[in-house]
Formats: sequence, structure tokens, C-alpha cells
Amino acid sequence: ASTCLDDLRAGVIRLRTYMMTLNELLKSQRYKVPIHLALGQECVPVVLRNLLTDQDQLYLTHRNVGYNLCWSSGLDEILEYYSLLHDDERLHMGSMNLTLPGSPIRYASSILGNNLPVAAGGALSMKLMEGRGVAFVVAGDGAIEEGAFYETLVFASSHNLPLVVVVENNDHSMTSRIADRRCGIDLL
Repeated sequence: ASTCLDDLRAGVIRLRTYMMTLNELLKSQRYKVPIHLALGQECVPVVLRNLLTDQDQLYLTHRNVGYNLCWSSGLDEILEYYSLLHDDERLHMGSMNLTLPGSPIRYASSILGNNLPVAAGGALSMKLMEGRGVAFVVAGDGAIEEGAFYETLVFASSHNLPLVVVVENNDHSMTSRIADRRCGIDLL
């Protein structure tokens, strides 16, 4: 058990180091595309990197940099995509929609909550194809205020889909705290 924890700890430290380095590059205005860092949110990408199998799929938000870094060969690979230097022009879409080739990342969206119904569609496809995988979708606490969140939960439950919804709650959305914009929601 300690080896697993040591591996997770090392993954979190490596990811934080990559993002801090990327932050310094952003401050120097090296990139023309906006890159939304996920400093302080390193645990979920690292845990999912260790949890997902080859048959699983991952659906992300605009804060996908940590996930792409976890499945990359390192910071240099991701910097190629952000610099638009990569040969595959389909990947020249900026940071908010990057889905690293060879990773389980199937979709990333800058539209709040948009990845939720897309993930449900992916889970439905997996079920119909009789696959063994699970669709994982990551959303922030702001996305749970969208109708797509509830519609996705109802659809996934009604069709018994292999879908796991991970909510990263950092108590902020649209520059406001949860208590400043809505009542509490018990997700358990």
C-alpha cells in the first residue's frame, strides 16, 4: 500500500512541477492560446491516471492540462501542442480542447457542462458495443448548476450506463463562491 501512495505522491509532485513551469512560461507571454492551469487540483488527474484501464474513456472540461500532462511523455510534448508546432493540424485547437492522442481522453470542452451529455453518449455507445470500459467525466462545482448535469444523471441512471461523474469542488465558479450564488447541494 505504501508503494501505491508513494507513486501517487510522486505523480502529484511531478504534475505540480509541470504546471508551475508552465505558469512561468505563461507569465512570459510565450503562448497565444489561453491555458487554464489546475494548480491545487493535481490529485484527481493522478488518481484517474492510475485507475483507468485501456478500455475506459475520459471526458474533460477546459481545465484539462493536468490530465493531458498525466498521459503525456512529459511537459515538452504538451508544449508542442500549445505552441502549435505539432504535425497533426487537427490538434491545433488550443489548450481548452486538447485531447492527447493515445490517451483515454475522448473529449474536452470549454463550454460549461457540455462534456457531461457527451460522456453519457460515450457510455451508451460502450454499453451498446458490449464493451467492458467505463466512461469517466470530470466536471467542476459550477457545472452542477447546469441543466445538463441533472439530465445526464437521469439519462445515465435510466439506461444503467457505465458512467462515473467526478466533481472537482474548489468552491469557486465564475469568480464567486458557492455560498454567494446558490444553496448547497449534497452530491452523495
